[in-house]
Amino acid sequence: MSARSIRYIVNVIKGGLFILPVTYLLVSNRLFFPFISTKGFFFRVVVEILFFLWVFVLVFEKKYRPKITPVLLAVSATFFFLVLSTFFGEQPYRSFWSNYERMEGLVSHIHLFAYFLIISTIFRTKKDWKWFFAAMVSVSLIVASYGLLQIADVFATHQGDRLDASLGNATYLAILMIFHMGLIALFLYWFKNVWARIALCALFLLELVILYHTATRGSILGFIGGVGIFALLMIFFNKNKNIKIAAGGSILFVLILVSVFISVKDVPYIHDHPVLGRFATISFTERTVESRFTIWGMSWEGFHEHSLIGWGPENYNLVFNEYFKPELYRQEPWFDRSHNVLFDWLITTGLLGFLAYMSIFGATIYMLWRGYKKNYFSVVEASLIVSVLGAYFVHNIFVFDNLTSYLAFFAVIGFVSSSAVWGEKPDFSGKPKGEEIGLGGYVAITLAFLIVVFSLYFVNAKPYIANRTLLEALIVQRQGATPAQVLERFDKVFSLNTFGDREAAEQFVSYAGAVAANQNISEADKQRVVGRAVAEMEKLVGLDPENARYQIFLGNIYSAVGRYEDALKALSKAHELSPNKQQIYFSIADIYFSVGDVEKAAAVLKEAYELDTSFDTAARYLAVAYIIKGEKERGEQILIEKFGSATLADKQLLNAFARVGDYEKVRDIWILFTEKEPGNAQNHANLAATYLELGENEKAIEELRKAAEINPEFAGAANYYISEIEAGRNPARAQ
Repeated sequence: MSARSIRYIVNVIKGGLFILPVTYLLVSNRLFFPFISTKGFFFRVVVEILFFLWVFVLVFEKKYRPKITPVLLAVSATFFFLVLSTFFGEQPYRSFWSNYERMEGLVSHIHLFAYFLIISTIFRTKKDWKWFFAAMVSVSLIVASYGLLQIADVFATHQGDRLDASLGNATYLAILMIFHMGLIALFLYWFKNVWARIALCALFLLELVILYHTATRGSILGFIGGVGIFALLMIFFNKNKNIKIAAGGSILFVLILVSVFISVKDVPYIHDHPVLGRFATISFTERTVESRFTIWGMSWEGFHEHSLIGWGPENYNLVFNEYFKPELYRQEPWFDRSHNVLFDWLITTGLLGFLAYMSIFGATIYMLWRGYKKNYFSVVEASLIVSVLGAYFVHNIFVFDNLTSYLAFFAVIGFVSSSAVWGEKPDFSGKPKGEEIGLGGYVAITLAFLIVVFSLYFVNAKPYIANRTLLEALIVQRQGATPAQVLERFDKVFSLNTFGDREAAEQFVSYAGAVAANQNISEADKQRVVGRAVAEMEKLVGLDPENARYQIFLGNIYSAVGRYEDALKALSKAHELSPNKQQIYFSIADIYFSVGDVEKAAAVLKEAYELDTSFDTAARYLAVAYIIKGEKERGEQILIEKFGSATLADKQLLNAFARVGDYEKVRDIWILFTEKEPGNAQNHANLAATYLELGENEKAIEELRKAAEINPEFAGAANYYISEIEAGRNPARAQ
């Protein structure tokens, strides 16, 4: 292999690395979870190709082989404990593969580790890194411009009013802006040209505006913390007196700004502002903050159960279910992250992996200090990197990592790690000829080639096809395709046998439940769809029996087809796995209602209500049970205590009163619905039917006329009913 060929391959690898920041921009609406899975597949494929070329270079040029550095040791130790926790944790398959929603798991960390090795060895000079960081900043300009167009309402946001650009998540966009503002600050230090600095300042301000409009509190607090860290480092280590004064002034300015904000945070403009209002409401009793503390407490309990090597990647849902606190009913029912980087690592890899992860920051700071002493880094460069890592760390105290933040993080620590070889130049002269490389070198190249080919197909191609097919199944389902057409696509997904099967099974079970309840679908089609759904969910439960979520899905599909005994077994297992989750109680009670055992339904709902009596839904469910049970006064008392009235605009409550023949209550509830939705003709028609049951014919006619006025298409039917009523007949009973 000639020196020229090696240089060419190295340049190809560099070109591939320069392409990787494009990951931030990629979104394909042809994929399930388009913002996540698109980026994940692209990143994996590029890294795998680069990995093979990198191994090729290592065989022929020893100086490109990784040099042992504190950062490399820390990253390697973290990766080692991730591997350990994956295979000795609770659910190795899920830990390895993750899912389309996250595209993480050990498989992604393998790629990230490879990315770190490649980037920290191929870029051997600060000039290399400047070019790479320029590519990152250029892409961040496009991302920020996308965000700016969202502010201008040219493009829609995907999270309400919070900017998310091509990331699909405001939090992901926020941390990306923080990393890139740090890189822009580095370029401001590196570049001396006035016009270049003006352009960089403009870009910095643009990304600051985007960060602000993400309304991500943890990220903005992290940015403020990063600015504070940088200012303090300038005060202690910079020898320029003017810079020290400026740094001190910036800290004072931030403190004054925060103090002023606290003093005016209750002003209506501040309180009602979409961004400032999120900060104004921060308190230990604010719902989101309170929930975070609750979840962190659950995480601490879970950590003690597997304290040494953890539960394994992607297994936080097991902790969340087992230690679920009833007061979390206000939040989403399924958390797969603790929303805190410290607890995420404690849960995932235990104490050993957590310490290894923390050592990455320590090793990076140590190498920056050593590089500062050796003049590899100036005090400004080192301080900027520390402040960016500080901002990133604060951000992660409130959320969690993702592929895009990992990309930036590993680039920054790779930059620091590579400083160990700055100044060393690869010597391509006198290279041994191919036959002198030795058998080991060729074995390494061959193995790398086979691994990459295997991965390109099994890790990327098959899951990619399954992903696209799953989305096609969901699309044709929404478009009203026949069960056979939908089933055909789901069959294709399952036949590929990828990690996407789990998400596909959940989606398919939901579809099967709708099919089972649809009177317009033939029994043969119902049996085919439901039978396949049951089989797929039984398969999942067999693979992952400790997953309460799967037990609930299985119980619900059993219930949908009348297999109530099997449904109770599955849901009882779910209850065993997550004893405090009210959702499971509700599902069990529904089955008891279905089989006519109101006593047991009421007993189960009473337990659910007593877990947390502030839960509105639990109160309504229990009141409904008591009403159906024949204890109307008891049910109404719960409603009065909870809502101040025994009459609520609630369909379940309405059906309960109708079931026991209390049409006066039914009438009062329909009146509430007509007041709540005055333009809904069906509500007026239903109220008319209730009036008719009560013998209030004139009022029934009045409501029918209102319904006809709202919906002219109903006029013919309304006139018929009115004529029947005026003739002394009850058209509802006649039908």
